[in-house]
Amino acid sequence: MKQTILLIFSFITFSCSQINEKKDNNIGIIKNDDQKSLIIEKLADSYLQGNFDIAREYFKPEGKHYFNDLEYDVDGIIEGYNFHSVLFEKIKHNNRKIYTGYMNNGTVHTFHDFNWSAKSKISGKEYYYPCHCRWEWESNKITKTSCYVDPTGILAEVKLYQEKNKQ
Repeated sequence: MKQTILLIFSFITFSCSQINEKKDNNIGIIKNDDQKSLIIEKLADSYLQGNFDIAREYFKPEGKHYFNDLEYDVDGIIEGYNFHSVLFEKIKHNNRKIYTGYMNNGTVHTFHDFNWSAKSKISGKEYYYPCHCRWEWESNKITKTSCYVDPTGILAEVKLYQEKNKQ
């Protein structure tokens, strides 16, 4: 009986030490109601309304911004996102999730996942793509953004726009 109790006690002690070990291996914490997540929600809403200019308030002037593998400066990414409202109507971020990771190494990243949908003003075609964006922070400024989405529809509509306007 003493051996059984000793065995059970040893198992509980070992299990608890394993749980505590796992907690110590966390690489950070995730929040979705913090100030940085709320700022990204504000920026996303401004994009949906067709005017992403407010991003200048939050972007570090020398920041780098990526749309898939294409690199833009602050002005280029803002102009590009504003141009989406020239091409599309009913732009939406369906099933939007925004959350910020505060990593143990001091880095801060806000993640923005959604399904992008819109209807072309030129062809009338409707598009629906999964999208993932990451916003990297230094203090209270965004230094880098990366947005990944299938660009096929957007590029097709840009081509139609150029043909229509002979650009």
